[in-house]
Amino acid sequence: MRDKNEPIEIKCLKCGHTQIIYLPDEDMPKCPDCNVRMVISELLDEGKSY
Repeated sequence: MRDKNEPIEIKCLKCGHTQIIYLPDEDMPKCPDCNVRMVISELLDEGKSY
């Protein structure tokens, strides 16, 4: 079962700036450098193994 707040990594397609936000608590922000709407890069719901 999923939690209410999902951590996701978002990325600016123009400059590559990344940021982690929690949905649905936060809205999709604009890049602080380019002022372009950021897009979802990766869902951070499970651990990674190397």
